[in-house]
Amino acid sequence: MTVLDALDVPVVGAPMAGGVSSPLLVAAVSDAGGLGMLAAGYRTPEQLATDLVHARELTDRPFGVNLFVPRPVDRARHEQAVAVYREALAHEAARLGVEPGTPSWGDTDHWADKVLLVETFRPAVVSCTFGVPDRETVERWQAVGCEVHVTVTSLQEA
Repeated sequence: MTVLDALDVPVVGAPMAGGVSSPLLVAAVSDAGGLGMLAAGYRTPEQLATDLVHARELTDRPFGVNLFVPRPVDRARHEQAVAVYREALAHEAARLGVEPGTPSWGDTDHWADKVLLVETFRPAVVSCTFGVPDRETVERWQAVGCEVHVTVTSLQEA
């Protein structure tokens, strides 16, 4: 039987990135019989660890965590397009008295640290968005008792 099969109500709380899916919301959904989901996206590893501890203190029901899977970026291919876009924003930024942002390349969401946090805290479910984790990562999570779910956004991911 899967975690989803065992729910009292067929509701999964949306893991809204950036801290919107707070431990309080996660616990409320889980305590109501659904599956509360913490969002790890746009959270630092420290924030995620705090959220995992807090959610566990608030409920003894199963809950999950959702991670963004990093995708390799072809920086050379995208640098020119980003520079053109940044220049297009320059006038509006100057009008507002701000500088356009500086692009970040690479893993800015701390994937490896979050993989380890999931392994350590062992939520009932770990789901992934924006990509499919490699087999080794899935097996590590499964080895500590996590059920692994993947949302898909393309035929290739499915």
